[in-house]
Amino acid sequence: MKKKILIPIALLIIVVAIFVTFVYYRSNLKTSSFTVLDETDKIENAKKYGDEVVGWLRVEGTNIDLPLIKVTEDTDVYNNEYDFAWTNSIPDGTGNRPAYISHNIRNVSRNPIVGDNTMTRFEQLMSFIYPDFIENNQFIEFTDSEGTASLYRIYAVALLNDDQNASFSDTYTDSEQKRYIKKATRESMYDIDVDVNENDLMLTLFTCTRFYGADTSYSFRVDARKLREGEEKIYARVKTNDNYEKIKERMEENENNEEV
Repeated sequence: MKKKILIPIALLIIVVAIFVTFVYYRSNLKTSSFTVLDETDKIENAKKYGDEVVGWLRVEGTNIDLPLIKVTEDTDVYNNEYDFAWTNSIPDGTGNRPAYISHNIRNVSRNPIVGDNTMTRFEQLMSFIYPDFIENNQFIEFTDSEGTASLYRIYAVALLNDDQNASFSDTYTDSEQKRYIKKATRESMYDIDVDVNENDLMLTLFTCTRFYGADTSYSFRVDARKLREGEEKIYARVKTNDNYEKIKERMEENENNEEV
């Protein structure tokens, strides 16, 4: 009889423990205040420079707030009249993984600078190399070629030898998406607690870096997926992994910024 009584009590204790753990976990999560803005006026204003403007981009925690343009035969990606990011694909609103590139002229040391608002283009994208930065900045506002603005959440960050060739295609099959997600998470310097699958709409941002020297073709890459319907803007848990250890060793060499 005593044994029959103890079993439900033990089950009750387990349920209570799980509930307390869940409540504690939820109470320690932080919610982002980053929101979608109407970028229509900014997009129209950016068209005065003559490029084909196809959207807008903002990145949480940075001063990245710029138009997105499509590369054509007349495009000068070194145009210094204004800040922009560009794509080599054809953004027509049907792509499921657009990729955008912009310059990183100054933030090229082994210890990238955070919070310098005189930086331009994608120079502040390098802020995501710091674990304490990405813990509190994980969202991107992306306005597409149809003018629809959405929030995306970062699921992978990588610094690797990459020719940015992924920017030439923005439409992947399910199997291609699966392979890309697996590759991106494997190459990421962080393990980010974000569920992502081939049905999600993706976004990739690229910039160049001289983190491993001026003679290399390394890129800094940030991958994100669109916030799902009803999904809260809660910051995901982030842990560094073995990929980050190699980067950390390089940063500890404490090289100053190169002369530009």
